[in-house]
Amino acid sequence: MSPPRQLEDTSSSLHHSSTKSSSTGFHQRKISLTTACPPTGTRKPSITRHGAAFPHSNSSFGQLCRRFSRLRLVRLVALAYIVISVVLSTMHLLTSFGDSSVPAAASVTDETTAQTAQVDLCMTSIYITVMAPPLLPPSPNNNELSPLNDLSYQIRLSKMFSKSLVRMDHLRPYWFTATHTPAPNSLTLATVVTMDEWSSLANLAETWQGSISAVLQVPTDGTDLGSGTMIQHLATIRRDFERNEYLSRHVDLHLIARPSRTDNGAQVVHSSLQEGRNLARLFSRSKYVANMPVTTLWMTDLTRAIDTYAQKLDQGDVLIVPTFGFPKSRFAVTDTWPTTKPEMIEWVDDKRMGMLDYHWRLNMGPTSYEDWRDATEPYLIPNYDFHYNPVFITTRENHPWCDERFSDEPSACLYSIYLNGADLWVLSQDYTVRTGQEPENMLTQEERIQQVKVYKNYRIEQCVFYARQFDQTGIFNTNRAKHVQEECAKELGNLRKEKMIETFH
Repeated sequence: MSPPRQLEDTSSSLHHSSTKSSSTGFHQRKISLTTACPPTGTRKPSITRHGAAFPHSNSSFGQLCRRFSRLRLVRLVALAYIVISVVLSTMHLLTSFGDSSVPAAASVTDETTAQTAQVDLCMTSIYITVMAPPLLPPSPNNNELSPLNDLSYQIRLSKMFSKSLVRMDHLRPYWFTATHTPAPNSLTLATVVTMDEWSSLANLAETWQGSISAVLQVPTDGTDLGSGTMIQHLATIRRDFERNEYLSRHVDLHLIARPSRTDNGAQVVHSSLQEGRNLARLFSRSKYVANMPVTTLWMTDLTRAIDTYAQKLDQGDVLIVPTFGFPKSRFAVTDTWPTTKPEMIEWVDDKRMGMLDYHWRLNMGPTSYEDWRDATEPYLIPNYDFHYNPVFITTRENHPWCDERFSDEPSACLYSIYLNGADLWVLSQDYTVRTGQEPENMLTQEERIQQVKVYKNYRIEQCVFYARQFDQTGIFNTNRAKHVQEECAKELGNLRKEKMIETFH
């Protein structure tokens, strides 16, 4: 009978202790049975160094995770994530296998290639690897390709155009390939297009109805190729190519994604048209190339000139195509023009149109309207000037490229070709038509001033380069170097006085 008494004494003492604490003015929580007599094997909470106790923290977190994982919504989200991951991985593998087995050139009539291009449109990844045509053809004495052809086209072009004024975010040669393959000895129009001039390309394709190598420059925000603006532009291009038979049949389209801002955050007002001109010429698929502005309204049948004067081109000379435009006026009507030389002469005499050489007034440029009017055969440019930037035809190879230190200076393209020894022959029966209302370039006034200074230094540099080249090869006194002697007399004369180069032989 002693145990009950002992329990009673214990309970009584606990009650007495509680009553005593209350009488002293301090509140003390009553001791529970679980605290006073814990179950067997149960450990008391451990006190941390800071006096805070965290009993069963790991067990509570695990129970919370298990309860969370039992929720139906969580399971549905996890299942959707797994399904999407599997689908994207499968698409990536199929795209990789497809790129390794088919050319990168996309034909709008090929359903499989169109699907691949659609994936490119959605993902717009800059890491897509495609097969580009060889940049260096096999040597006549050796059937093996150059080692440079083993490099990816991205690496090759980054080295070739590493000094461009404005960098590119992405380059895709032959983003669309014309369904019609041009003849090897035919003429290709090389041009550069911006989104503002996209409708002009469709007009040029319908007018020419021949091979066109066009470089399209699409702006980006400089950070994301998948931006909404980029996707909208690419969707517009795809839709037009699928609907316009002239574009899909004749135009090879090469895509360049250009940043809209520089690395320091400054807005890019213009793109590097010089680089675009080089790419359009580089990726043309015929032997002869015409540097043609995309805003050209009309032209005569230039294929006849190629067939007739191909020998001049093969010898390294250049064929100049005269350009006619309308007098600048707010009320100019530019939708009608003559299509024969006699009619054009009549219009010019009536001052309804004139020979257009940018940087000069109508009929006052180096092409010389008076000579063209009376000519029956091609004639040499009577008075060449370094500002001269006409429409001209050359072979795709064996000529200098446009210098890319400039943003938009087409006269620099012809200047280096001229100093290299090419004669400039003006076609007497052919011409192109432009509105004559467009500016010479899209540069700001500040950019024009800067480019004038750069162009002056460039001319001196080119004169020194070709003078030394011809002198070292022993042809400075030949007909090949006559343009250097004539055009660079002043610049080289000043340099001779400063003993930067030797005197002429």
